[in-house]
Amino acid sequence: MINILKASAGTGKTYRLSLEYLAALLRGEDFEEIVVMTFTRKATAEIRERVLAHIEDILEREEKSEVFDSLKEIYEGFELDLNLLREVYQRMLENKDKVRIYTIDSFINNIFKKAIAPYLDIYTYEIIEDDQNTETIEGIFKEILDNREYFTLMEKFLKDNTERDVDNYIGLIKNLIDERWKFLLIKPSNRSARAVGNLVSLFEQCLDTLEEIAIDRGKELSPAFLKKDFKDYLNLSSVEDKEEYIIRNYKVFIKNEFWNGSKTRAKAVAELLEELRGSYEVFRENLASYIYNTEMISYEQEVFNFSKMIFAIYDKIKFKEKSFTHSDISNYTYHYFYQEELSLLEGKVVSDYFFELLGTEVKTLFIDEFQDTSVLQWKILKPLIDKCQHVIAVGDEKQSIYGWRGGEKKLFAKLDQILDGTSESLSTCYRSEKEIISFVNPFFKGIYDNWYYEDVKHLAKKDGGYVQMLLGGNSLLINTETKVFQKLSKTEQQQALEFNDKVIVNLKEEIAESIQEKLVNYQKIAILARGNNDLAEIARELDKLDIPYILESKDSLIDHQAVKPIYALLSYLLYNDYFQLLRFLRSDLINLNNQGLKYLLRNKELVEGYLRGEESTIELSDLGQLLAEIRGLKLLDFNKLSNYLIEGCGLLDTYQGNTGALKNLYSFFKLMKDFNYLKEFMDYLGENKDSQELKQVGAKESNAVKLMTIHKSKGLSFETEFFYWKPSSSRGNNGDQLEVYLNFDDKFEHVEDYLLSNSKYNSLFEYLGYDFYQQAQEKEFVEEINNIYVALTRPERNLFIYLEAPCKFNEKNNENDYWKDKSYKLYEDAILAGMRVNSLQELIEAKSIGVLSQARVAEEKKNIKVAKLRDYFALVEDIVEEDNELDKDLDLNKELKRVEGLAIHYYLEHIKYNTTVEKEYAQSMVLAKYGNMLGGAKIVDLFKRVDDFISSHCEYFAEKWEVFTEYELEANHQLHRIDRLMVDRANKEIMILDYKSGDTKQESQLERYQRIIRKKLGREYEIKAEFLEL
Repeated sequence: MINILKASAGTGKTYRLSLEYLAALLRGEDFEEIVVMTFTRKATAEIRERVLAHIEDILEREEKSEVFDSLKEIYEGFELDLNLLREVYQRMLENKDKVRIYTIDSFINNIFKKAIAPYLDIYTYEIIEDDQNTETIEGIFKEILDNREYFTLMEKFLKDNTERDVDNYIGLIKNLIDERWKFLLIKPSNRSARAVGNLVSLFEQCLDTLEEIAIDRGKELSPAFLKKDFKDYLNLSSVEDKEEYIIRNYKVFIKNEFWNGSKTRAKAVAELLEELRGSYEVFRENLASYIYNTEMISYEQEVFNFSKMIFAIYDKIKFKEKSFTHSDISNYTYHYFYQEELSLLEGKVVSDYFFELLGTEVKTLFIDEFQDTSVLQWKILKPLIDKCQHVIAVGDEKQSIYGWRGGEKKLFAKLDQILDGTSESLSTCYRSEKEIISFVNPFFKGIYDNWYYEDVKHLAKKDGGYVQMLLGGNSLLINTETKVFQKLSKTEQQQALEFNDKVIVNLKEEIAESIQEKLVNYQKIAILARGNNDLAEIARELDKLDIPYILESKDSLIDHQAVKPIYALLSYLLYNDYFQLLRFLRSDLINLNNQGLKYLLRNKELVEGYLRGEESTIELSDLGQLLAEIRGLKLLDFNKLSNYLIEGCGLLDTYQGNTGALKNLYSFFKLMKDFNYLKEFMDYLGENKDSQELKQVGAKESNAVKLMTIHKSKGLSFETEFFYWKPSSSRGNNGDQLEVYLNFDDKFEHVEDYLLSNSKYNSLFEYLGYDFYQQAQEKEFVEEINNIYVALTRPERNLFIYLEAPCKFNEKNNENDYWKDKSYKLYEDAILAGMRVNSLQELIEAKSIGVLSQARVAEEKKNIKVAKLRDYFALVEDIVEEDNELDKDLDLNKELKRVEGLAIHYYLEHIKYNTTVEKEYAQSMVLAKYGNMLGGAKIVDLFKRVDDFISSHCEYFAEKWEVFTEYELEANHQLHRIDRLMVDRANKEIMILDYKSGDTKQESQLERYQRIIRKKLGREYEIKAEFLEL
């Protein structure tokens, strides 16, 4: 029996899978012969716990068990054998190691360990994560750098393919390693050249037809009949020159029609124009075939040759170090799996010997999250699936978001046909409240022809929920500095200004403020975004408001963007590692240009000699000065080197305002200070790179907002979600980069066609009869819809969507058709349906559905403070001395300064124009309230300080101002207090003053005050704000 369960987000697939496991046990199947495969370790643990909990529930409650009721709903007439279940349960507890629930990766690793590794004489090895594979990738590049033959091959391959950048070299190698599974499936064949006609003759035929059009219009053929990019052709006389021109400019010919459309629009020449189009298509097909013959065939062969070299170096390193990623293990397992001498197969199914190696026969197989199964994993699992008696695969093609990792949506979509099984859909969502389901269903129903969606139901008891959407961003603003704007009527200009006033430009700031104003329990809030850069910017906004958050990274500290350049420099200084020198020089700290990089790559021996102290001349003067400074660093002792790194490299300036970067830099330098010698420090980093101590720094509060990418949120749920969404029209790759295209047969058994190409040739595919690029674009587009689906189906109670407008409203279109002719137009229709509005304009001011609700507060909010890096690198003696002084008086001084600040604020609260009467009254009030605490001498000194302060800012105490002190301002149910608000009604000016008696200045505080007042008053007043130091 083969059953395919299609489970939309939140429909209880894990619960159902655990019920199916229980049903198999009650049918008498041996648990040792049941294998469950999941995608993550978390899911593995969850299924294991669910199965045992279900058994316990039935044994305790017998036929009154809700679990048993659920089983009867799936299988009519299901009988309960308590004795059998009790016996099985006891055996499972006694033999937990034989309860076979794996991740797919661990199952394939089991095959590798027991069958493939011994065949390769590998008996011990370690498994590493993909992000730990960087050293191996860099090791390949280092070997290429040290081998002239290898480097020449790489230079040849890259001569026209990519910008000369260390990261691009590394990226190319990584791309090949990531795509290796495709090379394993390809059976290379020699390509035949295509027939090509005479390009000049074919194009001249087009010109002849264009000339006929000109004559019919009573004109002679002239450059005016050609577009600008083609006019030079008419000046050429020889066939050789014309052919060279066509070939050199082939991209222009392929991309554009060459004739001037304004000269060929007459009805009288319509037939000739159609003939011209047909002739030009024939010319383009021949031109594309010419480029295919002369460039694309040889390029593909170069890819095969280059990749063969890369894979050989990679395997040499891997088998020496015996450290494999799960992708490595899948690749090696597939490569050897079908070899006869290993005897793992009998025909097209696994052999008895295969089961002997596993330690058991597998009769029942359950596979979870099947939509994320890669093609290579499928080809390894298929012989096992065909051998099993009972197979259930659970998944959701709408949540297939790992195409970059080999996941294939179509495989699961067609799985019931491929395996000749039955299909069933789970239709009730157990996760989300009614209003979220009522938003998601119309949003995705019919969103795209190649994206199928079935409505899901919510549980009757989940009848609440809240959805809010805000459309904003800079792209929405109407440009008021253009001539077009100046030509508008006064009324239209005013409408445009009012429109701009409504638009929230900084949505990331708005997210932070909404969390602060509307929610108190941060523990159950998640912020999702497509990429890490957006999350980092949102984190900075949370920092400004002291909202605790977790932006976790499993990456090592030395891989952090701020630390990596310093680590690269230290690696060079200790090991003379030329590659690490290149990495440091190309980092954000130095930003060496491409000319400098090219010089370093081609003059490696000369530069290394110079850095060793030899007399050499560096031709590029700026580069020479830089290398001289680096050469000097080798002479510094470790303590002075650390001081140089913090002061001389510009780290604080580069990452000013980036709290996350500063935290990680602080952690790195704090660790550095524990060592006396560079070698000791670097040895420690090398040995402990992946330890918990060297993980990147993140907040640890339990009551903290979680920030994560959509990919990391998959499989999770949150009470409240904020989704920062930037629809994009980007489809396909830009620039020149390697592309490996595969077309599979309908059952994914073999590759029907392949092409190793470069993205610069994508425009030729249409004329070569290839649909590879079109398919890749379609797959990318559909996967982006999948990402949005995953994002919008995580929340349980509350969903906030902050939509960054991808473009301005096109007023020429209908008000419900603003994104017409854009690839993201489908989202406009979906948004209107989900939010129940008629126009996107209704979302410029947040639109909400339902009632916001939240569980009680878990714990009090906390602030995170980041140490000052410069202070950390003071001399040890100074630090000790400062600490001794601080220990004596810290608490007392801190309290006195605080009271003094309060007293000054209190004094200024009673001063509007600094008249004698005001001053006397203010002094009497301060004496009454703070006299006993501060004493007579400090009070006199305080009054003098305030007088000096007012004298130096007398313009703010002029009588032109209408003054409001301690002015209370309410917004979003939150009270704000402004120290001094001044209004000049004559000049339409408002000034906000905030007094500061300490170090802290929160610019965001003033900006918030300005924004609140501007919302209330519009554009009538010019609003300014300033901090004043007391």
